[in-house]
Amino acid sequence: MKVLAIMKRELQSFFFSPIAYIVFAAFMTIVGYLFWIVLATSKMATLEPMLYNAAFILLLASPVLTMRLISEEKKSRTIELLLTSPISPAEIILGKFLACFVLYAVLIALTLQYPLIMWYYAPNLDWGPIISGYIGLLLLGGAFISVGVFASTLTENQIIAAMISFGSLVLFWIFGWAKHAFENAFGQMISNLSVFDRYSEFLRGILDSGNVVFFAVFTLTWLFLATRALESDRWR
Repeated sequence: MKVLAIMKRELQSFFFSPIAYIVFAAFMTIVGYLFWIVLATSKMATLEPMLYNAAFILLLASPVLTMRLISEEKKSRTIELLLTSPISPAEIILGKFLACFVLYAVLIALTLQYPLIMWYYAPNLDWGPIISGYIGLLLLGGAFISVGVFASTLTENQIIAAMISFGSLVLFWIFGWAKHAFENAFGQMISNLSVFDRYSEFLRGILDSGNVVFFAVFTLTWLFLATRALESDRWR
């Protein structure tokens, strides 16, 4: 119940600020343009290019959504009240993560109009890659948000938190290039950490349990680190 209370509080905070609406409007405008331009140029009934580009746009948007989660509490000194209340750091982190993930899921749900539009004009549309692509997009969002939550625990400056989050996510994107730079086992090991390489398999209609486990472990690891970082603040 404490987690749900924190989640509700954060959701109210999101929707009473302009941040959510600005991100929603920018995301839908860009994704809508990408949907149109891909169809106009390729003449193919596929959402793979749009979903891949949407993931990159969300990489840019997620630091904006997560930068204030803990940083704002630190700046306003309300974090001290939270840490001295009968709420554990894990519950605080989980509540804030879930609030941001719900916001992210709503954002993704708004794009469901595009496969429906495509299906209207192409009744034989292959739904397999589309469904797996959306599953991958949700898992990718959980990974993005967990990194952002951790970054937000490190500083009271929201801009710095956003930059740490963005830099970390870009790093986990370009890890995939290692297999081309190092054509050996080391390069392959590093590239396995690439969230975008993992996500691209979902876009091809491949629901690999290994990729699902990777995203679950990735998300839980960063949430665990965020919890430990918040616990350290309690003893300062």
